[in-house]
Amino acid sequence: MSVKRTEKTWIHEKLNEHTGYFYSVDGEIVSAKTPYQSARLIQTSGYGKALLIDDITQVTERWEYRYHEPLVHPVLLAHPSPSRVLLIGGGDGGALREILRHNTVQRVDFAELDADIVNFSREHLAHIHQGAFDDPRVHNAFGDGRKFVESSTGIYDVIIMDMTDPEGPSRFLYTKEFFTAIRAAFRNDDGLFSMHSESPVARPAAFSCIGKTLASVYPHIATASAFVPMYGTLWSWRYAGVTYTPAVLSPDTVARSIADRLECTPQLVNASMWPALFAPDPLVEEATEHPDGRIITDSEPDFPDCYQNC
Repeated sequence: MSVKRTEKTWIHEKLNEHTGYFYSVDGEIVSAKTPYQSARLIQTSGYGKALLIDDITQVTERWEYRYHEPLVHPVLLAHPSPSRVLLIGGGDGGALREILRHNTVQRVDFAELDADIVNFSREHLAHIHQGAFDDPRVHNAFGDGRKFVESSTGIYDVIIMDMTDPEGPSRFLYTKEFFTAIRAAFRNDDGLFSMHSESPVARPAAFSCIGKTLASVYPHIATASAFVPMYGTLWSWRYAGVTYTPAVLSPDTVARSIADRLECTPQLVNASMWPALFAPDPLVEEATEHPDGRIITDSEPDFPDCYQNC
């Protein structure tokens, strides 16, 4: 894979109207446009290959596991026997790769809006997906993820959402009504839902809104947090369920489940790191109580935080 070398440039990304981060670009590998968005694969010295969607960093070669592992493994380890999984979004294939590592999983329905992004990733991001798109357990459902969920009742053990920030059309995948549809799509009350929930540092109001909205639908909500280099800040994930929650699992239980279900131990989500992921960080607690936190609904879908267009 060749890199078109250019004079060194820099990617600058805003996290909010006051702060952001930057990294250097060695050159562009390939770019493409789809009916929905633009994609660029660039080479960087710090992060290896990086995928930008609409000029916003989505995934990098180095350390991407620090996002994908917490998104996937806590709910799959907490569920007693997850066999059927729905993945909403995740066109780079990283979340799909982690889901398929679990030997209990028999089928994954992959609801991704943009088939062209999947084709782009299949060709150029083998280091991320590692062949996951071609696993026979994966069943593609290209199109509107919300419509797919609303047409699926009583089917899934685990649902994982790997979506862009809650702005534009994506806002309607962060509402109380959508989270209610997710709950209805579970096979039974053992079902668990996982999603990223923004940065409690850079976007505390959005972090609070997601937590409050999930809590309006599910009795059990757990939060994990970790630093994710490709997003330049502390990041978070929320896990929602009726019966189970990953937060109560002990390190010994996590170690046994990993040994039983996975061929190798994840780099971040493992028994030794488990308490750190779910530790009651005061910063996370502060963001949870942000004064602009509210329940997000279809009638009022706008989030209070500012993203790239500050």
